[in-house]
Order: sequence, then C-alpha cells, then structure tokens
Amino acid sequence: MLKNTSKSELTEAIIQVNKGNRFLPKKISDILLNDSIGVDNSSFFTSKLTVREKEILALIIKEFTTDEIANELFVSIKTVESDLSNLIQKLGGEKFSWLSKSGF
Repeated sequence: MLKNTSKSELTEAIIQVNKGNRFLPKKISDILLNDSIGVDNSSFFTSKLTVREKEILALIIKEFTTDEIANELFVSIKTVESDLSNLIQKLGGEKFSWLSKSGF
C-alpha cells in the first residue's frame, strides 16, 4: 500500500487480504499496465515539495547560504543539507548543478 492510499482503498485491501486474495492499489496496477504497454509512468510519481523544502527554495532564491538558511529556519546546517538534497532529488538534480557552484 502507498502511504497516500485513500480510506476506501485501504478498507478494500483489508477485506480482500482477509478473504485470502491479493490486492494491488489502483495506482500501482495502472503503472504496471502502462509499463507493460510501453507508456511513460513518470507523471505518476511527481513529487510534491514539503513546506520546509519550499522555505529552503525561497531562501535559495534570495541567495542565502547554507549557514544563513540554517539560522533563518532555526535548524542545523546538516538538516539544511539533507533537506536540500531531498529538494534536488525531487526537482531533478541535473537542473540544479548551479547550486554546487553557489556553495550549496
């Protein structure tokens, strides 16, 4: 089950598994079906940014350094680096090569 599964789908999964059946969430079955017929599935996993990642992105746009971001958000530099890493992964790392040149 996916972590964003609806209550109705979770209920159906429990009922089916309780009966001894297998259950595959609709989103996953759609992905598998699309993959089997050669349809691109990349839009199924479009990531959403967390509130923190949006805050960090806004501060990056304002040209804050990692240290300044940590101070502004009252978190450690390591936390900022971790959040920034997640942000880059979600948005596509190759599009953000300029961050490393900017000290991130």
